[in-house]
Amino acid sequence: MWAYFKFELVQFFTNKKNIAIYVLLLFAALFYAIKIAPAYDPIEQVDADEIEARYLTRETFINDMAGKNLRFAHPSVRLALQIFNELNPLDLERLEALEKGDLQKYAATTSDWYYITNSYTHNSGSLFYNPRYYAYGSQYADDDAYYAYLETGKRYEEFAKADYELSINLFEQRTAWQTIERLMTGVLPIVLIVCALLLAVDVVTKDRLHPTLLKGFPIADWKKLLVKGFVAFVGSLVLFVPLAVGFLIIGVQFGFGHLDIPVPQYIVDYKVQQKQGIFTVISLGAFLGQCIQLLLLWFMAIIAIVLLCSVVLRNEVINLGIGLVIIFAEYFYFSRGIGFLWDIEKYPTSYIQIGQVVSKIRNFYYNSDAMAAQLGMKLLAIYIVVMLVITLGISLNKRFKLVK
Repeated sequence: MWAYFKFELVQFFTNKKNIAIYVLLLFAALFYAIKIAPAYDPIEQVDADEIEARYLTRETFINDMAGKNLRFAHPSVRLALQIFNELNPLDLERLEALEKGDLQKYAATTSDWYYITNSYTHNSGSLFYNPRYYAYGSQYADDDAYYAYLETGKRYEEFAKADYELSINLFEQRTAWQTIERLMTGVLPIVLIVCALLLAVDVVTKDRLHPTLLKGFPIADWKKLLVKGFVAFVGSLVLFVPLAVGFLIIGVQFGFGHLDIPVPQYIVDYKVQQKQGIFTVISLGAFLGQCIQLLLLWFMAIIAIVLLCSVVLRNEVINLGIGLVIIFAEYFYFSRGIGFLWDIEKYPTSYIQIGQVVSKIRNFYYNSDAMAAQLGMKLLAIYIVVMLVITLGISLNKRFKLVK
């Protein structure tokens, strides 16, 4: 068994296709770290010039209206004065805090600024969030901005309590660990799962190239399949090595941050929201821990389906096609608010956006109360066991031959 494992491991890591995948991922990580990460332009950023311009404009309006009889003024004028008189002192405090380098004070005041701004803007019908939320014409721009303002307010609220050193890079989520957080809520999980599929797609079918050699291993076919699956899983873990290179480069440029950084997590229960707000907080370490668990289960799930398809269909192109359908299946039924009508939390494919599942923004998108990372892990575990049982059941059939 050990000899066969070493043979498969050597075959896997000398496979030109697999080497190309690792090299391309390394190139992508380097390109992201050197070109894309430094150009990251968050919508909510620390911009003293913008704050000052807004403050001076509003202060001029307040001064112009001072002493005037507002009894017959338009309601929008009175509303503007009310908002400006509440927000301008906060903007002044933010400017003074930045000038003094008191980032804890800045965080506390900025948290209040986001909460108050959101309270006036949400469902007002006449006020709008940062214009960049509307850049792509999404019909959900107001909802997304509402979520982002409250999430940002919660982050700053937690930063104000921090017992560690704060920085502008930390506020703007530019540090290495926070970059991983942002990528986990974006395309990174899908990229890694697709790479795992590409690595595993021919782990069984390649044996037809060396039938005589492989018949020399006196091992049952079901054991060979388990070894192949384990080798593919080990190969999938190696995908993190190229990412680590990019992580180090980003850390050198913007700092590494640390795993105690707060990550807001959407509260699903409406009654709890009424008491605590719509966010609770977990540490970045806990967030990434749950993400890694889900990601590893997805690796195993994809490898399990490849093994099953390989013993039934014996064609790597079909393996690839079926794997891609599973990975991108959610796109066929995803729609905002559909969780109110469908039990989408019961579909394993609903948990492919790993970071969004853990942060529970997916619950916000789907309007689903039951969707949770723990449920996704259970569903994927069941799926893996079922696939492996079917695969091993077929391989135990006397008529089955792994190499014909």
